[in-house]
Amino acid sequence: MAGQLARRLVVPAHRAGGQAQFIDQPVPETDDDNLGPALQWATARLHEPLTVEDLARRARMSPRTFYRRLQEATGTTPLQWLLARRLARAQSLLETTDLPIDRVSEESGLGTAANLRRHFTLQVGVSPSDYRRNFAGAGGRI
Repeated sequence: MAGQLARRLVVPAHRAGGQAQFIDQPVPETDDDNLGPALQWATARLHEPLTVEDLARRARMSPRTFYRRLQEATGTTPLQWLLARRLARAQSLLETTDLPIDRVSEESGLGTAANLRRHFTLQVGVSPSDYRRNFAGAGGRI
């Protein structure tokens, strides 16, 4: 909550061209009793390798049914949802820690620093280093 407010109040004077807006993505509320808990379970394990089959098993669904229900609830595929959650975790780590980029990529489940840089720049619009420079401390350093 404090990080959300800080992100709204502390905006750099100049934003890099084409930079995407920073929007928090909470776990969607659904009528499905199994989907929400499965997504919360996955969010707590972003640093681990996760597959659609893992998520479907946790939701007590077939992979095909899980894929369809998640797409109905979120408008995105399971792997895109997982990537978005991992990027949000990376953003949080960049804002609140001094961890090296390699560790941020590991802790967020993106594997290598190169993978983090590629996905982060494509989705957020700036490099992880530029993001940290602009938003470090927005959520309170630990």
